[in-house]
Amino acid sequence: MLTFGERLRMARERAGLTQLDVYKAINLSNKSLSRYENNATTPDPETVRALIELYDVSADFILGLSDEMGRARSSTCGTSKSKPKVAEAISSGDKELIKKLESLSPEAKEKAAEYVDMLKTLEEVKSSESVVDFKEKA
Repeated sequence: MLTFGERLRMARERAGLTQLDVYKAINLSNKSLSRYENNATTPDPETVRALIELYDVSADFILGLSDEMGRARSSTCGTSKSKPKVAEAISSGDKELIKKLESLSPEAKEKAAEYVDMLKTLEEVKSSESVVDFKEKA
């Protein structure tokens, strides 16, 4: 049987979201989602509700009452609160990039991930104050 944290992670992954996307979309603290997904702590009911709506998954699945992920109800107990918008957390340029990545083969996705890691490392090196600019020294 899946744990609460495993169910949260599965639902997040099915929604195609990273932990950072979730932090931005529902204003979680930096490490909260990781702790929830690792079963270190449990979220309060309002956070569970926000995650269910964000992930568009059934409460029964998240709570372990069903093995079917299903979908969240379109309205929650007659309230008029709007769903958190994932679109607010992801820019239009990022959405375009995600669409391009989704169309790649698994091998090409792996290469793209390697390239992104390389670019991140390059940016870290460039922003590091310990890097010596040899052109200036010459």
